[in-house]
Amino acid sequence: MEYSETEQIIDETLEFPVTHPAVIEQIGTTEITSPSGDSVTIQEVLDPVEEQEYLTSDALYTAIIGNLDDTFIGRKYYDDRGGTAVGTEPEDESTVSF
Repeated sequence: MEYSETEQIIDETLEFPVTHPAVIEQIGTTEITSPSGDSVTIQEVLDPVEEQEYLTSDALYTAIIGNLDDTFIGRKYYDDRGGTAVGTEPEDESTVSF
């Protein structure tokens, strides 16, 4: 599933509050697919999390999304607001249009 569908799966599958072991048992094998096509299970994402219980679906969703790796964030360092990207030289200001 796409990571954008994770919240829906959580809401439909689990009752809150829920313990960490119950999450792993019920949805731990569910795979989340990154935009690049790589996938990871919810158990793999939550393994480093030390939470024992999730009081709400938002808390669990935040734990999952917050622990996904860089392959899930899209174009790294992309900024649609213009300006100079970190680590690059600024453009010649005479070529900037407004």
